[in-house]
Amino acid sequence: MNPVNPLRPGFPRHKKSSSGGIIMTIVLVLALAAGGVTYHRVSVQRKAAAAELAARKEAEAKAARVRKAAELEAARRKAEERARAEAEEKARLEAERLAAEEAAGKRRNKEQEVAEPSPEEPKEEPVVQEEDPRLEIFKKPVLLVSLKANNAANRKLFTDAFNLALETGRYDLYADFLRSNLERDAVKVIKFGKFDASMYDQSPYLVRANELYQLISKVGAETIQEQIKESSPRYFYPWLFSDPSDPLRLFLRTMAREQTPGEEWGGILRKWAEFWMKTSAMPRSRYSSLALACAMLNPRIASSPSKLRASSSTNISTTPLTLEQVFEYFMEMDEARELLTDISKLSPSELLFVVDVRLPRSEMDWARKKVRLTRKGWGGAYSMIRYRMDRAALGKDPYTNYTFQEILDEGGICMDQAYFAVNTAKCNGIPSAYVTGDGNRGPHAWVNLLTTDETWQSYGGYGYNTGHFSHPHNCKSKHESTLLQGMDKKVNGARLDTSLDYLSLADLFEEMQKPDCARVMLEAATQATPGSPLGWERLIALMGRPESGTKLEEWDELVAMIKRKFRSRPDYLAMAARVEDEYIFPMRDASTNKRHVARDLKKLEKETDEGRSDLTSAAIKRQADLLMENGDKAGVAALYRKSMKDYARRAEVFEALMGQYYEYVSQDQDAVLQLAREAESSYNRYIRTKSGDYFKVKKEAAIQRRIAGYYEKGGNGKKADSLRKDAEKREKNSKKGIREEN
Repeated sequence: MNPVNPLRPGFPRHKKSSSGGIIMTIVLVLALAAGGVTYHRVSVQRKAAAAELAARKEAEAKAARVRKAAELEAARRKAEERARAEAEEKARLEAERLAAEEAAGKRRNKEQEVAEPSPEEPKEEPVVQEEDPRLEIFKKPVLLVSLKANNAANRKLFTDAFNLALETGRYDLYADFLRSNLERDAVKVIKFGKFDASMYDQSPYLVRANELYQLISKVGAETIQEQIKESSPRYFYPWLFSDPSDPLRLFLRTMAREQTPGEEWGGILRKWAEFWMKTSAMPRSRYSSLALACAMLNPRIASSPSKLRASSSTNISTTPLTLEQVFEYFMEMDEARELLTDISKLSPSELLFVVDVRLPRSEMDWARKKVRLTRKGWGGAYSMIRYRMDRAALGKDPYTNYTFQEILDEGGICMDQAYFAVNTAKCNGIPSAYVTGDGNRGPHAWVNLLTTDETWQSYGGYGYNTGHFSHPHNCKSKHESTLLQGMDKKVNGARLDTSLDYLSLADLFEEMQKPDCARVMLEAATQATPGSPLGWERLIALMGRPESGTKLEEWDELVAMIKRKFRSRPDYLAMAARVEDEYIFPMRDASTNKRHVARDLKKLEKETDEGRSDLTSAAIKRQADLLMENGDKAGVAALYRKSMKDYARRAEVFEALMGQYYEYVSQDQDAVLQLAREAESSYNRYIRTKSGDYFKVKKEAAIQRRIAGYYEKGGNGKKADSLRKDAEKREKNSKKGIREEN
C-alpha cells in the first residue's frame, strides 16, 4: 500500500488555526510596548541627569565668578582702606606736628614777655626716624628675562616689592629698583643685533617692570606722592597699578598712540582720577576708556561754547554740558542701552571723537530720539539736510536758534550738513570728525565716521582729497587719512598694541643711552604694524640725531623701502620726501636731487589717483627750493610757469602754486608783474570757463582777484581794477537764477 502523500494534488488540506497567530501577535506588541516604555523611561532619566549635571556646572561656574568678583572687590577695598588709613595717619602726624609747633611758638612768646630770663632748658636731641627695614627689598635684584624669572621665589620678590611701593608710597625707591633691574635684563631680548620676539613674549615681568617704570619716571615719583595726598588719586593709583583690567597698559598705549609728551602725563592722570571717582565700584573698568578720553580732551574744546543761538522768542538753553556732565551722560545712556555703540569696546583715541561734543542736554536727547539711522548708515544724516542755494550764494540765514530740528526743517549748506551729521553721531556714541578742504569748486565740508568698530568712512567729500580736521586731544590740524587709514584696524591689524609696547621699550633704551637697542625695537615696531606711521616717525627721528651717525646709504635704503611698500599712501610719501629734504639732498648734488623730485611727483600723480593737492604743490615747492639753493631764479620762474600750465585744470593746486611763486619773487616788482602775466595767461586758457555753476564761477573769481592783487603789487593798478570788476560782474551774474526761499 502506497503511503499517503499529503502534498499530492487532490488530497484534502487541514485548515490552520488562527488563534495561535493572534496570540503571538499580541505577545509581540506587548513586548514592543514594554521595550518602548523602558527606553522612554531611560531616555528621560538620562536627559534629567544631563540637565542636572549642566545646572550643577553652571552653578559652580557662577559661584566661581562670584567668588572671583568678591575677591577682586575685597582686594580693591583693602587697597583703598590701606591708602585711607595711611592718609589718616599722615594727617594725624601732620596735625600733631603743627600743634607742637604752635605750642612751642606760644611758649617762646611767653618766655620773651618775662623780664628775667629763665635758665635755658637742655636741648632735646632730634629724633631720627628709623628707616623701614622692609625697604631693603628695593636693593635686591629680581630677574626679568631668564628661565628662573618665573620661579616662585622670583615672582614673590617682584610682587612684594610692588605691594610695598603701594603701601609706603616710596615710588622713588621703587623706580630705582625697576631701573637697575631693567638696565641689567632688558638688553637680553636683543641678540646679535636682532630682536628676539620669543624671548620677549616669554618675559612678562620685563614688560610689566618697563610699564611701571615708564609711568613713574615720566610723571615723577614726587608728583605721584603729592597726588596721593589728594582725595581722588589716593584711591586711583592702587587701582591703576593693580586692577585686573590693566588700566596702566591702557594709559601707556594711548599716550604712545597720541604721541602725548611725558610732561603732560601727570595732569592727565589727575583728571582721569577725578572722572574715575565719579563711577561706582563695579563698572569702573567698563568706563575707564571713557574717563581717560575725557581727561585727554583739550581744555580749549572742553570750555568752548555751543553753536546754538539765544533768542528772546524761544526759551532754549544754549549752554553746553560740562565735560563732567558729558561723561555722566554717556555712562547713563550706555547703562540704559540707548547708544548705537558699546563704548566699553571703543579705545580712548576713538572716544575723543565722541566726548568733544559741545551741546546742551536737550539737543543730545533730540539727536538720540529723532534721528532714526543705523550706525553703518549714519552717513545718510549728511544728506538728510536739504541743500539751500540761497544760503550758499545769497548769504541767507534761515535759523533762529540753530537747533538740529531747525536745521532739518530749514535745510542748509555743506557746513550745516556736516555739523548735523557729526554732532548727531556723537550724541549716539559714534566717533565722528568734521572735515574741511578746498577743491575745484571752492571750500567744502564733510564728515568722517567710525561706522564699525574697525573702519572709518568718509561721507559727503565728493572726491575732495585735501580734507583736514582738528584733533580733539591737541587741536592740531591733521589730514583725514590719519583716521581713514592711520586708525583703521583693518589696515593696522591686531598687532598695533604690540607695536606700541615695542615703542615703550625703545623709550627705555633711549633713556639708558643705548641708541642701537632703541633702533632695533623701533624697526620691530615698523615690522609689526607697517600701516601705522608711529614707528616710522620715531625711527626717522632717532636716525636723524647726530650721535646716531646714520650713513647716506642707510637713508637711501629707508626711503626706497617706504616708497616701494607704501606707494599708494600719500602720508608715507610725504614722510619719505621730508627725509630726503633733511638728510639726503644736503649730501648730494642739485641735479641728482632735482631728477629724484621730478620722478617722485610723477609717481605721486600715478599711484594716488592724481595725487593729493597739498602734496602735489609741496613736491613742486621742493624742486623750487633746490633751484633757489643754487641761486637759479630763472629756473624757479620756468618751473612755476610750466607747473601752472600743467595743473591749471586743478584750481586749488593752481592757486597754491601762485602763492608759492609769489613768495620767491615778492621783493622784485618786475618779477611780480611777470608772475601776474603768466598766471593770467594760464588762467584764461585753462581755468576760466563760461560755466553757469555758481560754485565754479566763485572759485574762478577768487583766483582772478588774487591775480589782480599780483598786478597791483607789480605796479599795474589799472589792470588790477579791471580784473576785480570783471570778477565781481561774473559772480553777480552767476547768482541771477538763484531765488531766496520764503
